[in-house]
Amino acid sequence: MCMTITRKRTDGYVNEFEQKFGKPFEEFITVQNATETLSSGTKDNYRKNLPEFFLWLGENPDQVIANRKIQVKADDETSDHYERKVRAYKKYLEDKNQTGRSIAGKIGRIQGFFKNNSSRYKLNLGIMKYSKKRKTEKYSPDNAMCREIYSFCDSARDRLIFALAFQNGIVPIDIAENDYSNFPAEPFKYYKGCREKNKEIWHGVTTPEIVQEFLAYKKIRGEPASGEPFFKGREGFLDSAGISQILSKVIKKAGYGNIAGFSPKSLRDGFEDALVDAEIPGKVKEAMMGHVGDIEHQYGGQNRLALRMEEYMQKAYRNLQLTKNDNTNGTTKQQFDILQAENTQIKAQLEKQTQDFLNFKQEVFAVIQSIKQDFNKVDPNEKETETLPTESTNTP
Repeated sequence: MCMTITRKRTDGYVNEFEQKFGKPFEEFITVQNATETLSSGTKDNYRKNLPEFFLWLGENPDQVIANRKIQVKADDETSDHYERKVRAYKKYLEDKNQTGRSIAGKIGRIQGFFKNNSSRYKLNLGIMKYSKKRKTEKYSPDNAMCREIYSFCDSARDRLIFALAFQNGIVPIDIAENDYSNFPAEPFKYYKGCREKNKEIWHGVTTPEIVQEFLAYKKIRGEPASGEPFFKGREGFLDSAGISQILSKVIKKAGYGNIAGFSPKSLRDGFEDALVDAEIPGKVKEAMMGHVGDIEHQYGGQNRLALRMEEYMQKAYRNLQLTKNDNTNGTTKQQFDILQAENTQIKAQLEKQTQDFLNFKQEVFAVIQSIKQDFNKVDPNEKETETLPTESTNTP
């Protein structure tokens, strides 16, 4: 018989699960089988969402898979036992006034648990419809607001996280899971990653802010080891929750914490709005958001795709700037390169002038030393001798 659960917090379900079934969720063999090939972020998602389901069932994970094995072998009407229970669980979540998006995510993890233990154990749930109504409408921040929030970031790490979330539209879990070993350290350069949610490729392009803070943070953080997460906190490497916490804190610090629907993921919506305002082609926008795949075939290959992405980001950048209030001209890559060249030239001139001064100083010092040496070579008696007029010996 299914149980009624009154706890609301996820941590409460995790603790209650361990108390009821005698050991932590992660120590069950079937849980390890279901999550061994998953990323750390997805494993954490399983841990947060599945304990409530097993408590509701009143069965631990190993018992569920053992019963499922018996059911799929049985040739009778009880073979869809867990399908019916999952549908009942969906109704239970709806009665708790949970949103359709939240319920769909939880049902998806349940389906993954069964299928990842064995493809034979997967649930045949058919088409399940979920309410698209939201408890709170999404909020999309504009560029001016994001510039203000960005100014409240306290470190290169936090500024880099914020810039990636707003200027590339990356959600916290993808920021945490992305591989930064070959990250381009130049502005307006193409790179790509894989979205955790749908496994689609998102196509990113660096910006001057991203490059500046990436180099600054990397200098402090050092080179990551192979497979090591890039972002660190005081207590270790940052996962999705850690990235979200940093973004949430800076949003609150800037005074926008009370806006309904404004969460770390809202920065992604702001990025999409900026692409729309810049009139970026729809398919390119979807590719930069990580919604579609294989777009490189439409451009004749990866190299041409990268060039087009860089071109479109330069066009959209005027709506994404975080370091100055100028939405008219923006800073193109050409302007950035000119400024960088001018700075390099000025630096070279200063170095040359400094070297010329040092050379002149050395020459003057050599002349002084030479004069001193010549002076020291003169006989002391000669230095004091004076030439006097000769007296006449003739007398009048």
